[in-house]
Amino acid sequence: MDRLFENAPDFGATLICAEFPRVWCDVNRDWREVDVEMFDPPPPDDEVLLTAKVKAGFGVIPRYVSQGRQIYGQPLHLSEIKNRIAAAWLPYHEALAALLSEMKARFGYAVLLEAHSMPRLTYARSCDIVLGDVHGRSCIPGLSDMIDNMLGSLGYSVRRNIPYAGGYITQYYGRPGQNIHAVQLEICRSLYLNAATFKPGPGFEQTQRNMQSLMAGLAAWIGSGALSRSSVPEAALAASSS
Repeated sequence: MDRLFENAPDFGATLICAEFPRVWCDVNRDWREVDVEMFDPPPPDDEVLLTAKVKAGFGVIPRYVSQGRQIYGQPLHLSEIKNRIAAAWLPYHEALAALLSEMKARFGYAVLLEAHSMPRLTYARSCDIVLGDVHGRSCIPGLSDMIDNMLGSLGYSVRRNIPYAGGYITQYYGRPGQNIHAVQLEICRSLYLNAATFKPGPGFEQTQRNMQSLMAGLAAWIGSGALSRSSVPEAALAASSS
């Protein structure tokens, strides 16, 4: 994902990339989304947030990888939680929060494009990209519409919010009432990845060019003043991948 969006700064965006795998520490979860049964001793009750993701085995430190395969053969020491939060989760969110705050102060608003990969959906109507805006709560409708239309013009089949409406990052940072808008993109891996080698597949370069077109169109749309009543000559845009 970081390579698909590596040219985002060419269009005025600031790019933040997680340089660690989600299977080790998932920044798209609340730091309290902890599976207590994975740790010995267990964490304190006031540091645990039991959610559907945790119950499914995909908390901030996941229990499973794909297809229900368990990662650890024995409980982890409680110190693993604090160590991973301190080494990965906290620096990522400190950087992202500071960036959005800086953009909001400079431009009066900010846009966060949160990029992830997804498998080809088999349990829902298949599509190339799922656009998540927490069912219209993480950004103004016009932003979702613009991205949806842009992706459609690039030839992609797009679904909104099903089955991915937006994870922790989109939900937490998307505050349209405060002029901070967040949109999640789940991009099907088959568009750009060789599943056997985990290296770029034959569609990688085209997908990368299309993401560049999306960034260019989005920056132009934002820069036109579409997010504010008065036209702003520069675009306040952030992109992140995790």
